[in-house]
Amino acid sequence: MQNILVFYGGKSVEHDISVITAIQTLKNINKEKYNIFPIYQTKNNNFVILKHYLNPKTYTKQIKQFKKVDFLFGQSKIKIGKIFKKTYKIDCAINCLHGINGEDGTLSALMNLCDIPLSSSSILGSSVCMDKIIMKDVFVANKIPCVDYTYITQKDYDFNKDLCIKNILNTIDLPLIVKPSNLGSSIGITKATTEKELCDALEIALCYDKRVIIEKCLENFKEVNISCLGNEDCELSSMEQPINWQNFLNFQDKYQQTDKQNTKILNPDLDDNVKEQIKILSKKMFKVFDLSGVVRIDFMVDENNIVYVNEINTVPGSLAFYLWKDKDVEFFELIDKLISLAKEKHKHLNMHKYNFTSNVLSEFKGQQLNKYAK
Repeated sequence: MQNILVFYGGKSVEHDISVITAIQTLKNINKEKYNIFPIYQTKNNNFVILKHYLNPKTYTKQIKQFKKVDFLFGQSKIKIGKIFKKTYKIDCAINCLHGINGEDGTLSALMNLCDIPLSSSSILGSSVCMDKIIMKDVFVANKIPCVDYTYITQKDYDFNKDLCIKNILNTIDLPLIVKPSNLGSSIGITKATTEKELCDALEIALCYDKRVIIEKCLENFKEVNISCLGNEDCELSSMEQPINWQNFLNFQDKYQQTDKQNTKILNPDLDDNVKEQIKILSKKMFKVFDLSGVVRIDFMVDENNIVYVNEINTVPGSLAFYLWKDKDVEFFELIDKLISLAKEKHKHLNMHKYNFTSNVLSEFKGQQLNKYAK
């Protein structure tokens, strides 16, 4: 059997959503095919294996029963235990971490150092897509349509709050959407229709990040989501249109609504040209951002059928399995595919040369640096 790590939790405001994604993944993975190691990243960035990891209530109280996990760099192995540690050879890892300290490329870096295949995008793709400001800059550079935007930093705001507000309003007309640059799950996001609301929105966003992006708020638009699956080249899932009563879905709308105000339409009725644009743009972005595994891309379509890209999620909630069901892909099959893609990507990366032999060190004389010493 293959030994598979499943990472989840994390020091992130999206911690709880990550736990849900992991529980869904752990319940659907093929236990006859894989030996599973559920690696919980605590809010203090410790890596442990919990006893009752499938019970959501485990994560709502102080964790006392756990086994510590250590990583053996360059060996594709982990050690588990507090005193008497056992070593396991690892075949692949699945990333269920949302947000910073996981989705932002940090886990990709850790797995690279450990020489373990990971079902997630590269360090570059993960980090760029995590930062909404840099992501939008790459959109513009590659002629990928997005709404007008600007940004501020905590330092700018602290130095001259009034000037920040003035510059924003001189750049983009109200209404605006204000977001922390490095968060997801709609946390810290606020719509501003007045200058006072803009001030309040900036204060909220700056509680979560030192950089804040401000975007033009579209009115009367449709949100359309699509998932991509692959390595550099990708296949596309069905499209889905979330229906909500506001102009955007906040955290409560997405995860805590108990009524039926928010529904989703699979394969929404869109203009054929709009559908084609979404497909073309999705494949283009998958390649431009060096993405791999499964991602979800969120689009906005205005009343004139103009398509804008909102953002790329490199570790989508529930691994976006719900977008693949219409393609007759079951959750366990999606996991199988992710593991296969991760191992394929890892194999290709290891085909490159990472060593270069030279005589620089043998000819180096420390005395050569003395002339620079002061």
